[in-house]
Amino acid sequence: MHQSYFYIALGHAYIDMCVLLVQTLKKQGDTRPICLLIHAHDEIYARSKNIFDSYVHFVPSGRIWDECKTSFEKFCLYPRLHLDAYVNQLPYDEFIVTDTDVLCQYTTEHLWSYLTRQSSSVRMIGNYNDPSWHWGTIREVSQAYKKHVPSTHGGFFYLRKTPFLSEFFDYAKDVFWNYDNYRCKRWFRDGRVDEILFAITHAHFDMRPLEFDEFPVMTFNYTPDISIPSNIQTEGDRHRPMRDCVPFVHMFDKIDGVNFQALYKAITEDSYSKGA
Repeated sequence: MHQSYFYIALGHAYIDMCVLLVQTLKKQGDTRPICLLIHAHDEIYARSKNIFDSYVHFVPSGRIWDECKTSFEKFCLYPRLHLDAYVNQLPYDEFIVTDTDVLCQYTTEHLWSYLTRQSSSVRMIGNYNDPSWHWGTIREVSQAYKKHVPSTHGGFFYLRKTPFLSEFFDYAKDVFWNYDNYRCKRWFRDGRVDEILFAITHAHFDMRPLEFDEFPVMTFNYTPDISIPSNIQTEGDRHRPMRDCVPFVHMFDKIDGVNFQALYKAITEDSYSKGA
């Protein structure tokens, strides 16, 4: 099988969330291999779950790592900037990468088929025009970069092994060093954020993110009053139906949240209808 899921799971809490996410994937009949980026000392713990297939050890190094000061920069921004290097260690050709605080409420087959047909080997979701993004300062960033910069959401990547994969991430690393020059804000936990790096990279390569409403990929923060599987897109102020049910639900209240637990229970109960 040439398709796989890849997750950044640096710590037991993230491995635990991956277990629940994978259980919801399997509920949809998905048998694709599951690969994790983990600390080497967590491999015994991850293997004890008997649900993952491959592991890549997190071994940070280099100038970017030395420049990362906050926990978010070290364990979210840095690994996302190096996704190409991690997936190139694995024996698969295509990858879907999501955050770990995500659950799968519907079959992913339509999504995989759609992404495989795309000409670009890197796809992220977002909005081409969103003046409110990056704390309402994306126009300033666009002016500094001298090109329109879209918004991108770091909770979803589609990656395909091609020469462009490294070009994309290499340029994002260059943006890292120009973060302040492009007037990007350090307003999230007092450090850099990765999403603006990828947004500027989209601008450089004249790429458009896959709009949240363009194809059912990911929706957000479902509450128990939403009957699943659902086609409702809830990103930002949206609450609108899409052409089909949305596979991934990004739950910001994390594993202990009431809504997260309610959705997980609803997906995994025996009477759940997964669609086709």
